[in-house]
Amino acid sequence: MSGPYLGQDPPGPVPEVFAPGIISVRGSRERSLSLSPKGDELFFTKSGWPHSKIMHMKRQGDKWSLPEPASFLKDDGATQAVFSPDGQYLYFSTSRGKSDIRCYSLWRSRKEGDSWSEPESVIDMGGGLMMEFHPSVARNGSVYFLYWDFLKEPKQVGDIYVARLIDGKYAEPVILGPPISTEYNEVRPTVDPDERYLLFESNRPGGYGGTDIYIAFRNNDGTWSSPRNLGPTVNTPGIDDVPNISPDGKYWFSSVNGDIYWRQAPTALLDPNASVRNLTADQDRKGK
Repeated sequence: MSGPYLGQDPPGPVPEVFAPGIISVRGSRERSLSLSPKGDELFFTKSGWPHSKIMHMKRQGDKWSLPEPASFLKDDGATQAVFSPDGQYLYFSTSRGKSDIRCYSLWRSRKEGDSWSEPESVIDMGGGLMMEFHPSVARNGSVYFLYWDFLKEPKQVGDIYVARLIDGKYAEPVILGPPISTEYNEVRPTVDPDERYLLFESNRPGGYGGTDIYIAFRNNDGTWSSPRNLGPTVNTPGIDDVPNISPDGKYWFSSVNGDIYWRQAPTALLDPNASVRNLTADQDRKGK
């Protein structure tokens, strides 16, 4: 395990298992890999909700440490750690301090030298009755996240919210209104650091089955464009996991059947002026 990306050969447009036997391990379920801006640290989730664990690896010189539970989380259930674009904070979802360990909320730790600070609570809208998951942090500190109502009847509902950082404090989160929000589930946001686009997962009609990945672009007035399905080179008949994106924008990391896969980022799909039909045909040719 030496060099960038644990010494793995870079993938092409076809997804490949990342670090088999080290991170993606047979008999366990892994997801949500996030790499530091310097490329010298990574976190991923070993799934088993509500007892999920955030795992940590660090690069010293040219060698990587073996995966270990994040020391600053002790025995807390936690998942979906992501770096802020400047690498100074790590945001994650955890049941820390909750009497009901199913109730996750958003916390963060600050980088202090070679270690991480004691976590601090950032967003807890539900007061222990709802869940905040899947944070994604913009360069200005804004946090996009999934707000999940697991008590709502007759079915559970997920929506995407954003909390703006104002004078060093987070304002009350607000839901991303239409055309992002619908009566269907919109979950697992990943925002571009400069908020140029937003990726999310939805089971809205017109997809390829299960849940699909959609993209919306930010308009000049701050509103969002109508979401666009990323097409059959990204989406499948099953559940498609919104990626975490490498700091250099070159690679996508997603969970597939309990393993972490990576692929070359399909950057052409992120062009707001492109035709979906032409883009998917172009990506198909590149994958052959």
